[in-house]
Amino acid sequence: MDALWFAVIAYFLFTTVNILGVKISATFELIITIIAVAELSLFAALTLPHFHLDNMRVNPLPNGVEGIFAAIPFAIWFFLGMEGLANVAEETIEPQKNITKGFAYSMATLGILAFVTLFAAVGVGGWENVSQAKIGDSPLPAALAQITGNSGVMYHLLVSIGLFGFVASFNGLLLAAGRTTYEFGRTKHFPVLFGQVHPRFQTPHWALILNMLIGIAVLFTGRSADIITVSVFGAICLYIFSCLAILRLRKTEPDMERPFRVPFFPYFPIIALVIASVALLAMTYYNTFLAAVFFGVMVLSFVLFKLLNR
Repeated sequence: MDALWFAVIAYFLFTTVNILGVKISATFELIITIIAVAELSLFAALTLPHFHLDNMRVNPLPNGVEGIFAAIPFAIWFFLGMEGLANVAEETIEPQKNITKGFAYSMATLGILAFVTLFAAVGVGGWENVSQAKIGDSPLPAALAQITGNSGVMYHLLVSIGLFGFVASFNGLLLAAGRTTYEFGRTKHFPVLFGQVHPRFQTPHWALILNMLIGIAVLFTGRSADIITVSVFGAICLYIFSCLAILRLRKTEPDMERPFRVPFFPYFPIIALVIASVALLAMTYYNTFLAAVFFGVMVLSFVLFKLLNR
């Protein structure tokens, strides 16, 4: 089957799962996430015994320091979507406590897995042997192939189970994005239709369907890589505004109830603000056209908001 139509079918299936109920979607997400984490743990167990520190030093900066900034979009995409946890607060038991725990556990899990996977993949033969330029979009199987060959049982097991990582990310983003669109509809910044929930399943079905249609339209453009880069622009701007909001609200609303308080305030928000600002500048420099598209859409959206939401 053509990959494009396979993606369209996947969109229909996962949107349907999310419409049928948040409990079903969350349970499914938990199961495939556990499988994905197990797959990365298996990869680390097979490769780390063959780790050599010298492989980490082979041609470390082929494009100099400039290459670090050019790689920022890919680094951010690795962690993109974690903030979506906040979107399911209304469907969470004791959200003040459990959402905070969810953020802490997810950040710790991603940080540890990213660190271990990087060293495990590059440490067996250097980054050039697993780079995208040589083997497409499968760096982990390429790293494992240097140990087991590309016909062993573990190699094929890794390739098969590795798909669950993509599935987990996709389903999680669908779940969070549906709630974002729903909030726009509920506050009447979108047509109120998208602020409705299904009478039986109590899920934002119209919002999920709208997101599905937009996603399928993007697939048919053949420019999904550019859309991902634009989404990174959105994430960085979200981080910047979040940091500014924290700094501002601590001054204007000092007595506001805060179930979670940022540790080491104001240093952590300021550090995050600086990092996000540098990332935004680097993204804009290396993706000038896409930056113009993103900020153009933002300006147009702001104008429409002012005109249509009086």
